[in-house]
Amino acid sequence: MRISSLALVGLISTLFCEVQSFVPGHLAPQTKPTAFVVKSTPVKDDTETETAKASAMTSEDEAVLFGGQSSSNFDYPSQRMNRSAGGQPDNSVQLNSLDYASDPLINKLRTVRDTLTNCPELWAQLADLCPERRALLDEHMCDEKIDLNFSQMNTVVQKSATVFADLGIQKGKNVAVLGENSARWLMVDHGIQMAGGASAVRGADAPIDELLYIYEHSDSAGVAVVQGPRLLQKLIKHAKATGLENLGLQNDSYGPVKTILLMHREKKSDEDIAKLAAEAGVEIKVFGDLLDAASPLDPSRRPSLGHSDIATIVYTSGTTGRPKGVMLSHGNLIHQVTHRLSPSKKYEEAEPVPGDKMVSLLPVWHITERTFELWMASRGCSVVYSSIRTFKKDMATHKPEWMVLVPRVLEKIALGVQDKFSSGSIVVKTLVKVFTATSSTAAKQKKISEGIVVGDEAPGILQKAMAKVICIGLAPLNAVGDKLVWSKVKDGFGGNLKVIIAGGSALAGSLEEFYQTVGMTVCVGYGLTECSPLISYRRADANLVTAGCAGKVCRDTELRVVELDAKAGDVERAALPDGEAGVVLARGPQVMQGYYKNPEATAKAIDKFGWFDTGDVGRINPVTGDLILTGRAKDTIVLSNGENIEPGPIEDAVLGSTTLIEQVMLTGQDGRRLVAIAVLRPEELGAAGFLEKAEATKLQAAYDKINDPKCSDGDREENLKVLDEAVSKLQSNASLKSNLKTDIKSATSSFRPWEQVGDIHVTIEPFAMANGLLTQSYKVKRDAVLARHGADLP
Repeated sequence: MRISSLALVGLISTLFCEVQSFVPGHLAPQTKPTAFVVKSTPVKDDTETETAKASAMTSEDEAVLFGGQSSSNFDYPSQRMNRSAGGQPDNSVQLNSLDYASDPLINKLRTVRDTLTNCPELWAQLADLCPERRALLDEHMCDEKIDLNFSQMNTVVQKSATVFADLGIQKGKNVAVLGENSARWLMVDHGIQMAGGASAVRGADAPIDELLYIYEHSDSAGVAVVQGPRLLQKLIKHAKATGLENLGLQNDSYGPVKTILLMHREKKSDEDIAKLAAEAGVEIKVFGDLLDAASPLDPSRRPSLGHSDIATIVYTSGTTGRPKGVMLSHGNLIHQVTHRLSPSKKYEEAEPVPGDKMVSLLPVWHITERTFELWMASRGCSVVYSSIRTFKKDMATHKPEWMVLVPRVLEKIALGVQDKFSSGSIVVKTLVKVFTATSSTAAKQKKISEGIVVGDEAPGILQKAMAKVICIGLAPLNAVGDKLVWSKVKDGFGGNLKVIIAGGSALAGSLEEFYQTVGMTVCVGYGLTECSPLISYRRADANLVTAGCAGKVCRDTELRVVELDAKAGDVERAALPDGEAGVVLARGPQVMQGYYKNPEATAKAIDKFGWFDTGDVGRINPVTGDLILTGRAKDTIVLSNGENIEPGPIEDAVLGSTTLIEQVMLTGQDGRRLVAIAVLRPEELGAAGFLEKAEATKLQAAYDKINDPKCSDGDREENLKVLDEAVSKLQSNASLKSNLKTDIKSATSSFRPWEQVGDIHVTIEPFAMANGLLTQSYKVKRDAVLARHGADLP
């Protein structure tokens, strides 16, 4: 079809009108906010703040969030890898000229990071170096607005330490902290640490039985910190129903809980709280009240803390069995604040600098969020606490430069953008397709022109030259696409965002390509709770976007890839040649001190040579040294012909094959072929004509209800019945299955013959927490999914 230049201008103008209002606001429900006004002490900051006018974040909002690549010719000295040693870093030179900044404060802060002996010590150093700079802002998550500079935060942490010391917390004692992200949480955590204790942490939305187990298993010393009255009421209700005394919070070391601290009042008066205390039969105090009355901890009461002392016990949400308590030391956590994102650039050009901001959206009991907040604070940057309900407003108001997000959030934002465009006119859809193609091509060719490897071979001179020519040719149209389309997406993040760190779980290749097309830098970090969490990460200055790429090894860290069946023993496991896949091992200062009261599990995870077995399968890119992950060792599917298959990359390809498939899990152990268990999205089935619109709307409502982490048992059963009644018709729809198989075959054509999906089992029941198919961190419980659908598989 040919169109005149005047018509093209008209089409572009139409597109501009339809997308100019976009921001990632689909995360925020359309609810009228509740206003509250609290005075706060003004602090020095580049952003103007205003009185919060939004509803407070609830624990269920955070639960919705949950569901580990670079290359360059530049070798950062502290991260060079000796490949013959299987990924051993050369740490002979720690700094280079690019680490030094013209701002003396930046250099002093780097010295602080390299000399810290414990985590709460950081606040005193920051109070000395940048006392008037904002440390944190919490307008939504607490009972009142909290706005503190580093000097004030240092005082608050010292007062918090007094609160816990007065409750008997000292070196070697643990405190269960059962709550969600807020400024108060940070105060509690570092107060416990300064008093010498360790926080045993979990989110408030975890099952009650799990919270009771954590209190008991962690040997909490007669004190528990809980989110607020709502969680307390749940504990009371559970105790009454099960006949437990002292709310079931007890252990052999310290007996029943003596004091419960409420992190938040949640609008409850002193009288209301007194009634709850009488009903619970336990002393209940409000943390903020004790904090206001406390003085900074007397130096004579401060214990000596070093790198080897335990700072926290983080309980994993694993896909099977009881959670394990991961013991992380002060040294483990301090190691995580030393990383640079762009070591080939001058520090001030590419790293967080004093005055920069991060918007905090993830649960702080998740180690990724927790260490990122420390990473930012150690650079003189501020943390702004947000929620799903206030995310859109907070991004526009505070315009952060940095964020850390889990793939679940990035996926929701990307889907919102795509939904926005797919609902537009045919003109809009056409132009978006054009701009998507040009921007995606330009992004990939730019990397090739710069010599960034895509695959296992470096691009040649001719290939790089051709890539430059393509970039030049696409530049005009790409500039128009960025101005009219992609800039609106970036504006939705505030317009100042430099880098998004993605962690917590694997990021699908289709998502990576989307954000690369938009022109946003997303750096994937890879690690585990047991490694505090970071083992490797992609550098922002050479961000290799390719399936499974987890970047370069962290500072002072060793990676080794060994045979899948290599067993730990008296002989150290040998490294495989670069390029060969095997189990990834890690060794370094971030590796945990062990699992609390579980020496057997610790010995299984960490061998006598100090290598931690990640359980992940990967290989080292032979050209760049990047770690490429291909799956989980325990998820490996072995077919009857003996072929080993890593399902992760194939599942990612299937998810990108069609909008009909929302979730997928491959199975086929000991079988002749792979079978995909595919969760279909009802509203997409309606749009594609496989369901009547009215039925699709009804089923989507049931689907969404089950996906809600707060779905009650009654609602779950009622809505599962609705879905079950409809699914048989879909499973017998030959046309639907044929279309899905065609799309999947096309998307997986690059995989080996035995890695092709042989058959498909469809369902509209989502993998969710409410039906026991997802963990709290949105990891699929493969055994549970197979138990649910195994008997019906083709």
